[in-house]
Amino acid sequence: MADEIINNNTSQDNHCSGRILISSYDGKSIVNCYKILSSHMFKTKDNEPKYALFGVDGNSFWGEHTTVLGWYDNEENIKKEIQDIMSAMKNGESSYELKYAVKTRRHLWRIKIKE
Repeated sequence: MADEIINNNTSQDNHCSGRILISSYDGKSIVNCYKILSSHMFKTKDNEPKYALFGVDGNSFWGEHTTVLGWYDNEENIKKEIQDIMSAMKNGESSYELKYAVKTRRHLWRIKIKE
């Protein structure tokens, strides 16, 4: 059954649906994104991520529903991630795995980069 799904996925026309599934940095959420946003640079201490990547999966009266997808230590990596997600969406891929996000851990009320 899994082989059929994989074969069907690769043999279909690459049709851009405008949405892509992305697993969040902590593995607790899978988000069906139609829009990707990056944060402005945070003023952080050493060993803390400078940027966050958000996935938008819905819109309501109160605004867009966003989920943090990943944390990044520099602007170059978050830009590469966004470009790769855009390419995957254009190629009609149904899911994407983050490549450039840093591994993090919670420390009190802050996010720290795992060493």
